[in-house]
Amino acid sequence: MAESKKIYTLIILTIVFLIALYLALFAGYKDSGIHLLFKSFDLSNDADSIILTVLRYPRVLKGFIAGSCLALAGLFMQAVSKNPLAEPYLTGVSSGAGLGIVISVIYFNSMNYSLFGFAGALISSAAVILFAGISRFSAAKMILTGLSVNLFASSLISLFILMHADKSHLIMFILSGGFNSGGLVPDKTLFAVFSAALAASCFVIPKLNFLRLDENMVPSFKKEVYLIIILSAFLTCLSVFAAGILGFIGIIAPQIAKKLVGNDYRYLFFANILIGGSFILFADYLSRTLVYPLQIPLGLVIAFIGAPVFVFFLTKKGDIFDRN
Repeated sequence: MAESKKIYTLIILTIVFLIALYLALFAGYKDSGIHLLFKSFDLSNDADSIILTVLRYPRVLKGFIAGSCLALAGLFMQAVSKNPLAEPYLTGVSSGAGLGIVISVIYFNSMNYSLFGFAGALISSAAVILFAGISRFSAAKMILTGLSVNLFASSLISLFILMHADKSHLIMFILSGGFNSGGLVPDKTLFAVFSAALAASCFVIPKLNFLRLDENMVPSFKKEVYLIIILSAFLTCLSVFAAGILGFIGIIAPQIAKKLVGNDYRYLFFANILIGGSFILFADYLSRTLVYPLQIPLGLVIAFIGAPVFVFFLTKKGDIFDRN
């Protein structure tokens, strides 16, 4: 694919992202949000300013962070495992996060459940990576270990729900994904951590391009692979803290990006950030407006819009499960 075509594709993805950003920030159920757009240049203490500063800005920031982290984590996992079906939650993050959230709801009245989810995700991913072995690490062993941890944690979640049926509705609602890390961590701090993770991701891009070569040509690459998996796990944990457990994006976003800009990870890096962020922001807009004044859980909206997109690219772009 020509370099100019890749750049034009990134420009188009940027325009799509800006549209999703506008909808998530300014558009509402009955209006296009033009008045809020102008209001953003001159914030005061009225209701519109409160909507922007207290509600919309934090949601958009967390949505962008969650979408970007999941897309990049999925890209990293698919690269190191050479499996197009690999996704960020292979390291046990989803069930570990879910178990942490359930414990928070049952024993701590949902207090700081995003922190409990982050801690659960971090502990489970660390356990999987350690059990997979450092000196004798293999992607297949990590996948099988992650599957075992996911099954074990999922069984504990089901047991807790059965024992506390009165809180099952709240648990299921929270597990469906959404933005609520409260004031636990300032938005500036969250963005700073995210920026540091992006910077670290930039350094592994040359390694990912090298991984496209035959494994026999890179016999001493185990340490780098291990670091990439740790970074992928941390990005996934960060997305859990920002927006809960959200599926699908980590699988489909890297595949869509590959069909649009090719297999060069220098371009895939930016394409995945834009695609993942656009997915979450557009889904957030729909979750607020489809059945207003009720709000559909974010994870359900992502699944509803993600499946048709996946089928579209599958039928229009050929074999989406390209291993290169």
